[in-house]
Amino acid sequence: MNDSALEELYFATALELADAKGKTWRITPTAFDGDDASSILAPHTEAFILTAENPESSGEFTPEENAAATASLAHELDHSGLITRACPGYALDSDHVEPGFAVMAAADNSDLMREFTVDLARSYRQNAIFHLTQKGLGIIGVLRPELQAFRTVRITPLAH
Repeated sequence: MNDSALEELYFATALELADAKGKTWRITPTAFDGDDASSILAPHTEAFILTAENPESSGEFTPEENAAATASLAHELDHSGLITRACPGYALDSDHVEPGFAVMAAADNSDLMREFTVDLARSYRQNAIFHLTQKGLGIIGVLRPELQAFRTVRITPLAH
């Protein structure tokens, strides 16, 4: 799969992220005017989002291998001492759900959190990670460093 097709695959994903008060929001990439994500991120300014499933976007991991990789990533994040939140990704055109995690960052530690998350994603053989800011959702290439893209986002509350 070339980078252009992979970019479209990434942006065909809606993310779910809870704010600091526990309210869950759906974050959907859009090519049109987007919403400000500041309230979801607060008191942080950004988040780096990764998964451990489907290394290299190959789709070759079994459900058991994906579950084991997710459990391993969750364990590493739990022991990192960093502020993280669950952030599953939902394919917009199918029933596929991929567990993910947001590493929360602020302006004063953004570079460090980016480096940590990219290194972790590399260890799980991920092509790229998401970068959520108040302005929208970016893709940061990991195994594919040329993979860089950005879209604004629609933010909608989920009823619980």
